[in-house]
Amino acid sequence: LEDTNTHQRKRSVSMRLGKNRRKRERLRTFQSWPADAPVTSGDLAKAGFFFLGPGDKVQCFCCGGILRCWVHGDSPAAEHKRHFPTCSFILGRAVGNIPLQVGSSDSVDGQLLSQLQRMTMDDQGTAGQAVYPEMEAEDSRLTTFHNWPTEASVQPDVLARAGFFYTGHGDNVKCFYCDGGLRNWEPGDDPWQEHAKWFPRCEFLIQSRGQEYISNIQDTHFHLGETVDPSPEELLRQLQEERTCKVCMDKLVSIVFIPCGHLVVCGDCAASLRHCPICRAVIRGSVRAFMS
Repeated sequence: LEDTNTHQRKRSVSMRLGKNRRKRERLRTFQSWPADAPVTSGDLAKAGFFFLGPGDKVQCFCCGGILRCWVHGDSPAAEHKRHFPTCSFILGRAVGNIPLQVGSSDSVDGQLLSQLQRMTMDDQGTAGQAVYPEMEAEDSRLTTFHNWPTEASVQPDVLARAGFFYTGHGDNVKCFYCDGGLRNWEPGDDPWQEHAKWFPRCEFLIQSRGQEYISNIQDTHFHLGETVDPSPEELLRQLQEERTCKVCMDKLVSIVFIPCGHLVVCGDCAASLRHCPICRAVIRGSVRAFMS
């Protein structure tokens, strides 16, 4: 049996780790990070760490692993993988690191998906702060495309200009500001249009292209003049009823596919899919959905 104090300590650790799932929260913990430290707070937060202290002690929000005594030349991500190789975050599993998005129950068209995104945009780069501030410079984003697939349909410079950086997997890219992810690019795709189509509240997009441009893209693609049924509130209610991954039939569904809008698989199963298992549509992107 464990005493009350032990239980309280475990609960405190659990709450601390959970609070730092978001990169933005992890970055906030580095306010007193040593100015002469050999590794940057941005790289540490990106690798899943938050500042624990004292000294240069940091902890992973996912596995709870603690590292310290950093030296020049250390890569936080590489050290994380070397010391804690079974960490789900390092292995790329769905652990809640991606900003909050709300999806749908079993099927949602693009219009409903877009409406739901507008309801829950606080964590999608609309609070005046980029999710990946280290990628704010276009040149920084462009350098991530060094191993971009040569057969990809869209050129790196065009993607970087539109706010995207390469994640290093397939042709997956993310916006440095809103964290919106897109993939499976096709010939003729315009990154600016796709950005405006799926992530219309991104402040970088608004500042770069203007609200009129975004509204025109939204009107053209989603036919916003039409009446939508069911309501977003009803859709959120239905969200609670569809929780099990339709592929593994075990974990909770957590990934909404773009453009079809189906929310039917968990993060682990989604990573290996190119086509939606429900409608067979090519998966062009995805957003994370958290059940509450």
